[in-house]
Amino acid sequence: METESRFRERKTERYEEIIEAAFEVFIKKGFHQTKMEEIAQKAGIGKGTIYEYFPGKKELFCGMVKQCMTWYYDSIKQSVEEGGDFKQKLENMMDTHMKFATHARSLANLMFHDFAYISRDLHMWIIEGQKKMVKLVEDVLQQGVDEGRLRHVDLHLAAVMFLTSWRIFFAETVFNDNDDTELSLEKMKEKALDILLNGILKKM
Repeated sequence: METESRFRERKTERYEEIIEAAFEVFIKKGFHQTKMEEIAQKAGIGKGTIYEYFPGKKELFCGMVKQCMTWYYDSIKQSVEEGGDFKQKLENMMDTHMKFATHARSLANLMFHDFAYISRDLHMWIIEGQKKMVKLVEDVLQQGVDEGRLRHVDLHLAAVMFLTSWRIFFAETVFNDNDDTELSLEKMKEKALDILLNGILKKM
């Protein structure tokens, strides 16, 4: 007989299989044109099985977006936990963000065009996730202050400024069809770090 732990594990695996299949179909066809039957076929399961996990297409769409964002948040947090001084942690976070941005171009386009289908609950969840991101960057900057390498400034505002620059990287990736996107993003990262850490005033 299947143990309870194995049952939960299999249920999680099936959930992720549905999410991955939904991602492929939604990316290809968009929300409106996608049918639940197509997602079930892609996942290799019956249509009824999907409804054991999601009441409808909108809930599945929101579940897919939430799972992708969860992977993103977890990878950013993990990049900080790898250690190093504050600057190394910032670079790790930005590298992780750029990798996600490069591979999530289709997701960003999908969310941009089908934003109306994102539930209010998911919208609020994303906002809370962004607040946690700000706190994460704030803590890294506080480490820089503790190390005696950063001035005592409004760290919350500084963290928001860092995250704003990341959104520019994301937009650059989503709307730039240049084959050298990764190279240009790497240069942009270096320049952004220089400006954010050293400012724009000429040293006297």
